[in-house]
Amino acid sequence: MMQYLKYLICFFGGLAVAFFLSFLIETLNSEPHEGALLFNAFGWYSSVFLVGVFGFITKRNRSEAI
Repeated sequence: MMQYLKYLICFFGGLAVAFFLSFLIETLNSEPHEGALLFNAFGWYSSVFLVGVFGFITKRNRSEAI
């Protein structure tokens, strides 16, 4: 499982970028939908959180292996 964490970091990092860009595009709308903004914000925050968690686990396991 540990060898696949770098792929999860890339996946959730890409999701974070996509949610952030979607949030920016939705804010350009003259009448933005609050549900879409809330969904994009939640998706962005959760993706960034998961990248941090997986990065922390990967870094910790790499330092223990050395």
